[in-house]
Order: sequence, then C-alpha cells, then structure tokens
Amino acid sequence: MTQQGHATPADDQLKWRDANFAAGRLPVHLVAFVQAGVAPILGVRGMNGRPLVGSGVACRVREMSLVRLFADCARNAMLLEAIEAGSAVAATFSRARDHRSIQLKASSARLREPEAEDLPEIARQCAALADELINLGYTRAQALAYTAFDPDGLAVVEFRPKRIFTQTPGPGAGAELLR
Repeated sequence: MTQQGHATPADDQLKWRDANFAAGRLPVHLVAFVQAGVAPILGVRGMNGRPLVGSGVACRVREMSLVRLFADCARNAMLLEAIEAGSAVAATFSRARDHRSIQLKASSARLREPEAEDLPEIARQCAALADELINLGYTRAQALAYTAFDPDGLAVVEFRPKRIFTQTPGPGAGAELLR
C-alpha cells in the first residue's frame, strides 16, 4: 500500500514489475493476496451467452499456477453449469479495507470436489475476511453471514490464469499486468 493510505492500480503494477517469478507461475505476492481472506467474485458467460456473476468463498493456489476457487453450489448453480459447458472464467479478488482488486482470466476451467485439507484453509480465509469486515464497521452477525459457507455444498472451480489485470479503483484500473 502506498503512503496515501489506500491501494492504487500503480501499486499493483509496481509489485508486478518488481516480482521475480517463472513463466507460467504466479508471483508470491499475488498468491498471498488471493489466499489472504479477500472476497472472490467469479464471472462467466452464461448458457444464454450473457455475462453471469457469482460469489466465491475462498481460494487456494497449487504449484504457484493452479487456482482453486471454492464456490457455493446452490448460489452458483447456473455459473457452475456454464463452466461445465466450457465458458471462459474471470475471477476477481477484492480486499475490503482498500478495494485492492486483482482479476485472473482463463479460457476455461474445470469443476472438482473440495478435498478434506481444503476446509481448514477455507475457514481461515473466511474468518480473516469476517474480521476485516468487523473492523470496517459491519456487525459480527453481518460479517459472519457474509462469510458463511456449507462445507458439504462447495464446488472447486479450477483453472490456470492466462491473463492478469489490476482492477483496483483509480487511474489505470483494468490494465493488464504484463512482463
């Protein structure tokens, strides 16, 4: 975060430029960000060809390249159907306190089942987001309702990002992060 006390697209661009990572891999700072208890939002093209947006619960990254976004099956049934049919995906991760947002895009994704070791990490990320919301003035009940999830009702949207964008509000928002 810059000295002005809020995130900017320029911050994202500097972090990206200064990061050291191999081709096909995500930089450590980005992996840490998407797993830090941020709010994930998933966009696809619905079965009718129109944009469709859903909310995620948490995210885990494997091998610094495979993004595993956890989504509630009941709330995101149409979105999951579109992914199964081959829709491209755009996952945006936003931090509540300063709206720093990063978007990862892939031409396709596949659906998986969560694994037992995913659940403690999902709970950790949801607790971190709930704490941040409480610090911002949400009541505890509101924060817990926002971050609630059914461990038996989750799907994993798995993809390897091909393009990455800063979506942090401000001049430069929407810029692709390039090497």
